Amino acid sequence: MRPARHLRGAPRRRSRILAVLVATVALAALLAAVPAAPAQAAAAWDLSNNAFIGQNVVELSGTKDEGSELRITRGADGSGDVVCVIEAGTETFTCGPLSVPNGINDFGGVVEFGDGSTTTLTPLRLRVLGPPTVSAGSGSPISAGRVVGQGQPGARLQVQTVGDNGAVVHACPDVLPDGFWSCALSRSNAPSGEYSVSARQGPPAPSTEFSIFGTAVPFTIDREPPEPPRIFEPSNGTSVSGSDIRVRGTAEANANVQVFVNAEQRRIVDATDSGEWDCIIRITGTGNRHIQALQRDAAGNFSAPTQRIQVTVVGQESETPTPSPSSPSAAPGPTTPSAPGTPDEPDATDGNGEAGGDPDSNDGSATPSPPPGPNGSAPPAPVRPDGPAPNVTDTNWGTPTTFGASLPTAAQVWERGGWLIGLLVGIGYLVLVAWPMRLVTQGSLPRLLPPGFRLTGRNRAVADDDNPVLPGWFVAAGVLGGATLVAALSGGIDLEVRYLRLMAAIGAALLVLNLVAVVIPARVAGRLTSSAVTERLLPSMLIAATITALLSRLWDLQPPILVGVLVATTIVGVVPRSARAGVAIAQTTGVAVVALAGWAIHDVLTPAVGFWANLAAEGAAALALGGFGSIVLLLLPVGPFPGRTLYTISRLGWAVVTIITAAVGAAVAVSGPSFPIVPLAGVAAAFGAVCLAVVAWTRWVEPSLR
Repeated sequence: MRPARHLRGAPRRRSRILAVLVATVALAALLAAVPAAPAQAAAAWDLSNNAFIGQNVVELSGTKDEGSELRITRGADGSGDVVCVIEAGTETFTCGPLSVPNGINDFGGVVEFGDGSTTTLTPLRLRVLGPPTVSAGSGSPISAGRVVGQGQPGARLQVQTVGDNGAVVHACPDVLPDGFWSCALSRSNAPSGEYSVSARQGPPAPSTEFSIFGTAVPFTIDREPPEPPRIFEPSNGTSVSGSDIRVRGTAEANANVQVFVNAEQRRIVDATDSGEWDCIIRITGTGNRHIQALQRDAAGNFSAPTQRIQVTVVGQESETPTPSPSSPSAAPGPTTPSAPGTPDEPDATDGNGEAGGDPDSNDGSATPSPPPGPNGSAPPAPVRPDGPAPNVTDTNWGTPTTFGASLPTAAQVWERGGWLIGLLVGIGYLVLVAWPMRLVTQGSLPRLLPPGFRLTGRNRAVADDDNPVLPGWFVAAGVLGGATLVAALSGGIDLEVRYLRLMAAIGAALLVLNLVAVVIPARVAGRLTSSAVTERLLPSMLIAATITALLSRLWDLQPPILVGVLVATTIVGVVPRSARAGVAIAQTTGVAVVALAGWAIHDVLTPAVGFWANLAAEGAAALALGGFGSIVLLLLPVGPFPGRTLYTISRLGWAVVTIITAAVGAAVAVSGPSFPIVPLAGVAAAFGAVCLAVVAWTRWVEPSLR
């Protein structure tokens, strides 16, 4: 019966096929009947629509009909200003070079044929971002390593130096909202010497596009501090009877000389082309006075102060000091910078940026600094174009470092798409790092490692000494100090006192991170669950901190990767699983909360001015970077980490928490100026592949070979 049904269905199937063929032929005939567009209407741009142009000049080109005339206009609809007219007689056209501003630039065109008919050219949209400008700062082509300029607000920035060490590209903080940018070049990549400096900028991350490098500016980098100036008058041990003391000497040509009396700044004067300088200082009261001077060269480097010149003031009455009219160049200036090798010199400020009092003054009151004169010295830091000059007292202890400068704000992370990339990185971290590491450490690694041996002998048990070699507090302080130094080295340090402030901020931040984020929450959780909680140092975390610091320096990661948690808490004895889970959750939650708080505080305090503000901003940055870098490791389901406890209790919960925390940390990292997400993803993929290969060998291949 089946053949019969098949035969009856065959004519029906053939009729359907015939109907499809007829419809196809009819459609083809209909299309053929429609008049074809004339070949003369064909005209096209060589540039693709929405193309990126990395300079403020563009040349438009394309093809058209030989017999047509083309008018190219600004604006997509062809109604804007005509920039080019291409006559008939050529099949290709070139228009430009045209000046284009930063931003979206639309171009259109009108094609006119020989018969008088016209048609519009497909609109062309270009995204333009030209190079930023480079300024030498304060009108001088010499600097101690800082380059400044103007760019597109919010753009990513890179600076290129060409010198004796070749061409080096430096990652820099983003351009500020007012268009000003500043980049501190590291001593290792830009030592003292002559350079040609240029810069380029690009759209915010995750875009990888950059403009061309702008016009190179000759630049001299001078990092060497000058010698102390010389004081010829007065001589040491001189007695003076008047209230005005003339101080003169020599310094580097055109240097800025600051004169101090009993560590209080009294005059700022510029040296002449020959290096001579001279000023008048008014002294009140009688008694011994110590006069010192230091100089700041054209690059902004400070010398050490001179030796003390002691003078004795006799035979005058105390009076209120007034500025000397014979010293028009007097101006209040920066506080005395601490010079290496002179720790016993008195401070020039009271710690708040204000000039300190005269400790030897008979009237017991501080002598105020004179008002600025008409020939005040140039500011020590580069001046923002069309902006206020920096505070001239912001030097040394109060000078900001680059630590934390590349830490993006939450708004910048959102604008640059960091949250989406961070989520992908969080999933990749779970799949390629955390989960493969769990598989290897639990089942494969114990089978691959050789059996252990004992240094005490095969037939003798190990004897443990209950008395430790070093006190516990000493070991903890050493570990904290080592971690502080490692964290500071991740961003680079120098022989300047501001880096002592940086290390103090990092050390305090790490102490807060370990106590407030780990120990205290775990203790509270242990108290609530009636469990005994103990703490122990994690040498593996210090090793991880050292490795990440080296990678941050070698790869110039911006922001750097820090590991700040150095302790872990455990429960002693047999307790319910819920108690262990509570302690583990308390640790991870505490680190996350403190890291987020540090991130928010750093956002509020930036930009910081002065010693205390910079100390707080750098500490907040250390909290954020150290917390984000540590929590990713703490959630690993191996060893003494709390992630192992969470994995044992709930694998799904552990996976969700790991993805979220890794996503937040990755979002902050990838939104910085320079973070090699692609190479790190390759390393993670290779690590995961090796781990899975080891698991496959120990579980299936090696047993089958027995």
